Amino acid sequence: MKYLLSLLLFAGSLGWVQAQADTVKIGAYINDLYDINLSEKSFSTEFWVWFNYQDSLLKPLESLEVSNAKEVDSSLSFFEIKGGTCWASKKVHAVIKKDWDIRRFPFDEQTMRIELEDSNYDINAVVYVADTANTRYDAQVKLSNWVIESFHVSTGVKKYPTTYGDPTLTGSSEYPYASLDMTIKRKSWGLFFSLFTGLYVAFFISSLVFFIDPIEVDPRFGLSVGGLFAAVGNKYIVDSILPQSTTFTLVDKLHILTYVFLLICIVFSVISLRMWKNGEEQRSRQFDRRSYAFIFSLYVLANVVLIGMALLGG
Repeated sequence: MKYLLSLLLFAGSLGWVQAQADTVKIGAYINDLYDINLSEKSFSTEFWVWFNYQDSLLKPLESLEVSNAKEVDSSLSFFEIKGGTCWASKKVHAVIKKDWDIRRFPFDEQTMRIELEDSNYDINAVVYVADTANTRYDAQVKLSNWVIESFHVSTGVKKYPTTYGDPTLTGSSEYPYASLDMTIKRKSWGLFFSLFTGLYVAFFISSLVFFIDPIEVDPRFGLSVGGLFAAVGNKYIVDSILPQSTTFTLVDKLHILTYVFLLICIVFSVISLRMWKNGEEQRSRQFDRRSYAFIFSLYVLANVVLIGMALLGG
């Protein structure tokens, strides 16, 4: 037996025997989630996080990292052993980075993710298991203009294409990882009308040019040009509350659609004016009435399609 034990110790020193990774149960309780800031690409949160494990030599609480946080502060940490199980916990305040998906804004749905990772023990030493029975959020958490759709915790492995200089590894390194995901959906319609009423009013006023005789050049063209400037101004206002994005969003689609139809109004007015000056006054009036019906109905239909696609997640 003595020789067998010595052989095992020797094999372990040479790396022939792989040590069993310790299983660490991780859970969290979200106390608060607030300051959802689209322009700053962040949100703030306050939560308790805890660990249950067997080996008292482990210190997972001390090596815990909120890997997607801009700012982190912790307090009220404690450690106890109950029934042979180590219990470590602390309260965390963090500002979390969030790359918002605004393609469907203001009909968007977002996933608020808090990424927890061990910065010291790799997966050869520690494996995370989710405490799904106790991980949840406070019922008092209320988000202005948002509805909480779901919340869950998951665990896994975070792989890095570097060993961070660890001489025992080659190529890459892997660390235990946990994710707290809260899916929220915006209360959309109030915000939609608040942001886009000016745009629609500008278009509908501009479309009334077809009830003005083409010979009245100033009001006929002034309304359309004024509507175009109003639409551009509305775009700047909406963009000021959104982060910069290279994607083509619903906001972009609705504004560009309005620009195009205001341009069509001006083009049709020029055609109508040319008819009038050629002595075709009756034909010009008929053209105006048909132009109004065509532009108005097509504009409304295009808006319904774009908004409907955003609502359906398209």
